[in-house]
Amino acid sequence: MDNSTGHQNSGSKPSGGARRALGPLLPMRTRPVSPLAGEAEPYRGTPRHLILSALFLTLILSVVIAVPIVPGQLDIEPGKPAIQSVLSPADFTYQSKVLTDKARDQAMNDRANEVWALDTAVIQRQKSTLENSLSVVEDVRQNEVLDPASRRERVASLPDVKLTTEQIDLLLVLSDTSYRYWRENAVFPTFDAAMRDRRLTSITDVQAARDALPALIMPSFTAQEKALAVAFVSPLVTINMALDSEKTQERREQAAANVKPVIQSVQKGEAILRQGEIATPEAIEKLREAGLLIRSISPQIVVGTIGLVSLLMILLHLYIYRYVPQVWQRQKQLLLMALLILFPIVTTRFFLPGHTLLPYLLPVASVSMLLAVLLNTNLAVLTTFVISVLLGMTLGNVQAMDMVVYFFITGLAGIFTLTRVEKVSAFARAGFYISTASFLTALMLRVLTGGSLDWTVIGDLSLAAIFNGGISTSITYVAFSLLGTLFGITTPLQLMELAHPDQPVLRRLMREAPGTYHHSLVVSNLAERAAEMIGADPLLTRVCAYYHDIGKVERPYYFIDNQSGRSNIHDELNPWESAGIIRRHVLDGVELGQKNNLPRRVLDAIPQHHGTMIIKYFYYKALEQNPEANPDDFRYPGPKPQTKENAILMLADGVEATVRSMAQSGALDKMAMGLHSLPNSDASESPNLYNDTASMPDDAVANV
Repeated sequence: MDNSTGHQNSGSKPSGGARRALGPLLPMRTRPVSPLAGEAEPYRGTPRHLILSALFLTLILSVVIAVPIVPGQLDIEPGKPAIQSVLSPADFTYQSKVLTDKARDQAMNDRANEVWALDTAVIQRQKSTLENSLSVVEDVRQNEVLDPASRRERVASLPDVKLTTEQIDLLLVLSDTSYRYWRENAVFPTFDAAMRDRRLTSITDVQAARDALPALIMPSFTAQEKALAVAFVSPLVTINMALDSEKTQERREQAAANVKPVIQSVQKGEAILRQGEIATPEAIEKLREAGLLIRSISPQIVVGTIGLVSLLMILLHLYIYRYVPQVWQRQKQLLLMALLILFPIVTTRFFLPGHTLLPYLLPVASVSMLLAVLLNTNLAVLTTFVISVLLGMTLGNVQAMDMVVYFFITGLAGIFTLTRVEKVSAFARAGFYISTASFLTALMLRVLTGGSLDWTVIGDLSLAAIFNGGISTSITYVAFSLLGTLFGITTPLQLMELAHPDQPVLRRLMREAPGTYHHSLVVSNLAERAAEMIGADPLLTRVCAYYHDIGKVERPYYFIDNQSGRSNIHDELNPWESAGIIRRHVLDGVELGQKNNLPRRVLDAIPQHHGTMIIKYFYYKALEQNPEANPDDFRYPGPKPQTKENAILMLADGVEATVRSMAQSGALDKMAMGLHSLPNSDASESPNLYNDTASMPDDAVANV
């Protein structure tokens, strides 16, 4: 029956659909699938793929960062002779931990940091000994019972005083007045001058004080009396200062803190270690900073690397799962993100260790820009931060933290200046801003870290910044169209090319279905403005509008857009046949778009701009003939709009077609005069003919 004819036409499948569904993951030319043709989305991602991506990246990145896999590195142990001479591969500057620690040790051990205090207990003890000795002498002098020999023996046996025979005799024959005068004016003042008034902190100080004792005695005494006084005082002169441990430690710590980091500069070709020389800690440190020393694989390094990389990957993939579902729902985009993360890390691991200037040339900004224009701007910002941290871990030297800041800022500069790629000049502008940001960042990092800064260094940084901006934008310009094609991502330049009227499909539409072509232009203007208002993609929306009705070119005169001056063909067909032909233009559009290699997002707009709406005009006519007519026979196969752009396109298409149809039929004039209301029909496919003389009052259009 006629009904079956229309239904069959709407459900036919193009040949080769199964072959396309089973195509390779990265074909040379990605063809979007056709939901109308019964083709399922190939390689559709699931949360399981997101988990596998996180695990895969964690494993690969951990191996690249933690395992010493760079060829040409040396295995030299401290204290062992070098088996070969080692020259620096490049100029580089670093902060030497070995030399800084040595300088701090020297500052701490400086005797100038010692704080000494007068030890009164020692002074009192020594004076008590002196007084005891003099008391024994006085007892001997006053004891008249003892014979002269015993008196000499008692004085000679004094424990802390060594006297000659002459000195003993002098001591015993002095009158009481002379003895007391000698004791009070020669012995005690000399002791006080040596022990109380001088700071004796070492044996050297003690010996100097003993040598100076004769000069401390008054000139009125004879040489023999002076020598006798010195004999009593000299043995008792000792160290009279005690070290204040607490204050000394404070001064040592302050001295160590005041030591500035030792900066070492190594020139390209300079001998770091010569054959046969003992590998000192300083030489080992230079080799490590030059990237020439094999790093040992310690459990701490492995565990720390895996832990930090895992944390970064988990946070990144959680963000993708929560805020960028279109990335994990399409395996190709997830794979693209993984490759863009691995590229700078692997490049750095194999080519940059030991170099000072080369890290400034690494085009991290190109990865950031590719992520922004191919996937998502916010995702690009987060991924740039993750890549910057991973690069710092990969470099693993004193430059690491500086370069994290450098890579992150240059990446952001690229993202923020290349968000809309509609002209080639956008790349030149992005290159300029990247170069400027690179130079200023590198310069300020030098100032912040106290690195050497002269005109030669400024020139090197300028050249590196210019090269970085140029190579980053060049890589982005060459790669983003290629990657977009390989991974099925529609790029702005593709859209700009598709918007050109010289496209074969648009030229055919202009020649064979001029009414539809005009309708598409009007819809594109409406849809583009709406996209700008709500933050959708205006360029994508405009291009989708250009191609949404290209299927009508196969049967142009079955649609009212192209029936000006012609009779309505649908008057000769039953409603089922008419609905089938109308439905068929969606499938024809998908097939025509596939033949002309339309990008997936443009191709999706063809079936989605009608969604699953019913072709009401022919459905109501069918109800007049058969009250039990199935509405599904008059329904577009869909799917419903899946993006903002396609939803806007559906609304713009309906609005334009409805207003145009009412204007052509005169209903708009009647509505303006309050004599007619909006008809309950699908005006976009209504058989009403054009009425070019109809007026379109603004109020009536607003009501529609």
